[in-house]
Amino acid sequence: MRKAITLISAIALALTISGCSTDDGTSPTPNGSTSIATPDPNLIPVAPGTEVKAIDPSFFDVGFSEFLFRVGDGPVWCTINADEKWALCEQNEATAEYAPVPTPEDCQGSYGYQIKLYEDSSTSTLADAAAAGFLCSGGYYSDPSVAQALNNGESVTVGNIKCYVNELTARCDNGNGQYIALGPKVWAAKN
Repeated sequence: MRKAITLISAIALALTISGCSTDDGTSPTPNGSTSIATPDPNLIPVAPGTEVKAIDPSFFDVGFSEFLFRVGDGPVWCTINADEKWALCEQNEATAEYAPVPTPEDCQGSYGYQIKLYEDSSTSTLADAAAAGFLCSGGYYSDPSVAQALNNGESVTVGNIKCYVNELTARCDNGNGQYIALGPKVWAAKN
């Protein structure tokens, strides 16, 4: 009788633990042929329309052909590099409210908190020469404490990359229909 109770208890415990699994097949994946999944696609800002106010990029010029802005009062900041033709948005891991992004085995740093968009994939250093994707990072690229705010409904364009702010989320687009988005609750990359 004691063995039967122990066996039933073990089976019940195993079923309980397996029911707590968080992998339901909807977890974001860090790579894909056309896009990177996001926690909730409805949170991705749509492409900016004519109601978005363009701000002079010289306001965000930090030298060395780089333009740095903070996303309103939110935790995200972005850098656009005019010479190398990319945009990089990043945030502190502690401010991210989305589930952690699966880290590639070859990444020994932080992953899922810096996302990069190239003007076109021909100059990309990302895996598979993708135009948009996450970076394995050992630290921040830019210092957000010196960044000027780009506010909700405002955009800045440098070269062929246009970034704009929708509440606490930044979205940067290139001229090829590819984009990245990063905010405390959402991330996206479309290749």
